[in-house]
Amino acid sequence: MDAYWKHYQRTLDRIEEEKPQTFDGVKAILDLFEPPSSGEAFFPGGADETLGDSLAKAGWHIDWREGDYLWLGTSRTGEMISYVEGDLYRGNAFKPR
Repeated sequence: MDAYWKHYQRTLDRIEEEKPQTFDGVKAILDLFEPPSSGEAFFPGGADETLGDSLAKAGWHIDWREGDYLWLGTSRTGEMISYVEGDLYRGNAFKPR
């Protein structure tokens, strides 16, 4: 399990260091950790530091909708990412249809 959590933390560190500002840039980093599940990309929760925390450190605005498992991120360039229980989707998946 130690290797898993080290890889998990290294993935978050890369987000903070590289500061990707597009969905594709974030996805490229996350796909090296774990392949997509139901969404277009995937990153699990379960640690003290979350993907939302790391994206905030990378310059994204995070609109926490419910806890750390449901949020909308907006990059400095205006690109949006929706996070739903580990699954990530391009754009705002929460807006009314």
